[in-house]
Amino acid sequence: MPNPSLGPNLLHLKDKLASIDRSRDEDHVEAVVGILLVDEPGRGLQTLLVQRMEREGDPWSGQIGLPGGRVKQATETPRTALHREVEEEVGIKLEEVGVELGSLSVGHPMRRMEMQVQPWVYGLKVKPRVSIGSEIAGSFWANLADLPSKKKMSEITIRNQPWSVESFMVEGKVVWGFTYRVLTELLPILEISL
Repeated sequence: MPNPSLGPNLLHLKDKLASIDRSRDEDHVEAVVGILLVDEPGRGLQTLLVQRMEREGDPWSGQIGLPGGRVKQATETPRTALHREVEEEVGIKLEEVGVELGSLSVGHPMRRMEMQVQPWVYGLKVKPRVSIGSEIAGSFWANLADLPSKKKMSEITIRNQPWSVESFMVEGKVVWGFTYRVLTELLPILEISL
């Protein structure tokens, strides 16, 4: 089976991310997320978004996010955790179809200010079949060039309190919080203006 390489858009992104590397090996992170990019002919760069299963006690229950999760501190590196979590959540084996392009800024979710999360950008050599795991209710591919036209203020409810948040409205779903911040950091690097 041929092993396709990354297209010019993803290779260009890899060069740009290398010139502005925002992470340091000494950064201590508790969780990781993957921005999984595929460059589909005629459609441009797309990223995989997931909708978390609704579960009692999960602060991100039902929300739209990026595949990823917690690092098992004693037994794995953040990269190992990312590979494991992506495979568990969406059935994609990054070591087989992905190429690490770089990282974005370590940040934290609004509801867990103490939690450091490292986003990594991966280019996918092929658009893989997604096989969702037990923590995920569904997934969809979002075209990055379309996101600026989908930016809006959205009303959400957290612990019975209404909030107005900056977001992208993608396929009728509100993309906000940490995922919104990660994507808005990536778009200017891709030369997509908000």
